[in-house]
Amino acid sequence: MTQNHLAPVSSRSLRGILQPIASLRTLEIASIARSISLLTLLVFVNAPAFADTPANTLPRDAEPTETIRSQLERDVRYLASEELRGRDVGDETIHLAARYVVDRMKACGLQIDTIGGTAYQSVPVDLGAQPGSPDQNFANFTFGESDNPPLSAKLGESMNPMAAGPITGSIADRPVVFAGYGITAPDLKYDDYAGINAKDAVVIVLRKEPRASDPRSPFDGVRNTRHAYFTTKIKNAVAHGAAAILFVNDPNSVDEAQRIIRYKIQQEENRDANLRKQMATLPAKAKNSRNKFQMQIDGVTASIQALKLERNKASRGLLGISEAGTTTFENTKIPVVSIARDTVDQLIRNSSPSSLELAEKTINERLRPDSRVLTNVTCTLKIKLKPTSANSPNVVGVIAGKGELANETVIVGAHYDHVGMGGYGSLAPGTVEIHNGADDNASGVATMLGAAAMLAPKTKTLRSHRRIVFIAFTGEERGLVGSRYYVEHPLYSLETTAAMINLDMVGRLRDNELTVYGTGSAEGLDAMVEQVNEVAKFSLYKIPSGYGPSDHMSFYKAGVPVLFYFTGLHNDYHRPSDDFDKIDFGGMSRITDTVSNVTLQLAVRSQRPRYVETENKVQIRRQLSVYMGISLSDRSDHVVISYVGSDSPAKQSGLIAGDQLSRIGRRRIRTSTDVFDLLRNHSPGDSLQVQVLRRGKPLDVVVKLGKRPPG
Repeated sequence: MTQNHLAPVSSRSLRGILQPIASLRTLEIASIARSISLLTLLVFVNAPAFADTPANTLPRDAEPTETIRSQLERDVRYLASEELRGRDVGDETIHLAARYVVDRMKACGLQIDTIGGTAYQSVPVDLGAQPGSPDQNFANFTFGESDNPPLSAKLGESMNPMAAGPITGSIADRPVVFAGYGITAPDLKYDDYAGINAKDAVVIVLRKEPRASDPRSPFDGVRNTRHAYFTTKIKNAVAHGAAAILFVNDPNSVDEAQRIIRYKIQQEENRDANLRKQMATLPAKAKNSRNKFQMQIDGVTASIQALKLERNKASRGLLGISEAGTTTFENTKIPVVSIARDTVDQLIRNSSPSSLELAEKTINERLRPDSRVLTNVTCTLKIKLKPTSANSPNVVGVIAGKGELANETVIVGAHYDHVGMGGYGSLAPGTVEIHNGADDNASGVATMLGAAAMLAPKTKTLRSHRRIVFIAFTGEERGLVGSRYYVEHPLYSLETTAAMINLDMVGRLRDNELTVYGTGSAEGLDAMVEQVNEVAKFSLYKIPSGYGPSDHMSFYKAGVPVLFYFTGLHNDYHRPSDDFDKIDFGGMSRITDTVSNVTLQLAVRSQRPRYVETENKVQIRRQLSVYMGISLSDRSDHVVISYVGSDSPAKQSGLIAGDQLSRIGRRRIRTSTDVFDLLRNHSPGDSLQVQVLRRGKPLDVVVKLGKRPPG
């Protein structure tokens, strides 16, 4: 996700580019202490358009901040633990996370029996395509009049259908062509299809590009060009009239696949040892606990056996069913298949004096195609894929409503799934490692639970309030699956749902900047957010739109006003490095206070906020990750550098205090916000062309951005 928006910046001198603003160090703790009575005064003296003064007297906070903070730490520590393996919806550990959330909801005082006596709303989650039976998926080869016996490629052993093509297909007795890398690149004067007729033939195509590991390769060195993509190769085969395409994995990818599986096996063996160690500490009388541990151990044992089978497949170069993508291309009418390297090697050897390894070597050394028709070889194949899914629950806890507002609803939600061991959704390609998802989104779930713990006792003293429904959504990482399912199967009418508050990635508060989406999704929400913040004193960045890539969008598209709290995108997003030790629990505690206060206001106002349609153009806001080493001061129509740090990138470039910033790159600089706007889109090591006015004369310098210091 990318974003170009920035937090509003005041006209005072800024040091955010020089050093991070230590949010809790630069604010008096007393000034941000929770005081619901003060919030009541702020909100109801100047009430937004949708508010009528309620008869309730709102209660004061009952719990000290330190209690909430300690619980936030415990919740994030467990949800982001190695034990939960990244909380992927297709993994059994998602159910461990769900049970934990249920237990915590119960401890917070929520009702957890509103769905047939449970807290679980079962959600079907699409896990992609899986193959049909072996008699529906095979590739058989014959060799004409030669003495070579027929060769059969069996499902899961030496062939796999791939989800990048149609879900069903069959061909019979088609000629077979080895088409090298399957590339047609006129600009490089390279064409694997030159000199061969692929029409109505089965084409065998190598993965990637010639000289893929050679920095001097004309195919953009070691980086992939579009010719390396599965999609490009498939479309090129179709353009040449092929009847089917068989992909052959490259040696480097085979080695990497085996390394990944070895790592997975090691991780599971470590998990098995830890479970056995924990079970050994239990007394013999603790039969239920021992049974639970044994069930987990049995599951790990089965996982290890399955991984060992996968290791054998990987050694032959078989690609996964979804490895070339999961979307059927509109113009792809031909079967797409992964074929084992040793099978292709035998096909080539049976029809020529060459081999697969020799063909690869010839192409890579000469940088010329070595394509050929495999003489007397014919292929009959069949494929059939079928969709698969798993049931993964939304977890729901409720504070029942009271009085005249009892049948209306406010929803507070946070997704609890993540991307598991990588693969689907990971931004660390080729890395198979637990993605703990501490910020995304253990932080959101913990904050939701913290707000629930604060609100449950407060609402007991109120005469009238809406029900407050807390939902831990599943499947957000698979496309907002859980929240979309709830909207399609609401437990409480959406027509009487006043608002939905979404918490996603709220654990990395920096520079005291808190982003709130949806402030324009209903009349008066913006003013209410501002008034509540008069106590919290965040530097708010407000985005009016109710759209965006998180669960609130499901509700907004269904006509429910929304607020989405977010502390910003960072370099650990969807990577294994999103860990517990990087969470700012002081910031989370303050956000929890704010969310509970906003939720309470939405729960007690006699009039629901009136939905407003907003623009569907939202980009996700990044945190500032670079360091320039200057402080800025806004003037009436320009920006002046007020301070330059010693040994900073700005100092090294020759900038001095008093310089007037004129341009950075092609962008004209008029406010300090313009500078932040530009810097958020850059990374450490980038060089910027900076123009300043020094004593009225233009001066151009180059600033190489540094990495922003922690804190």
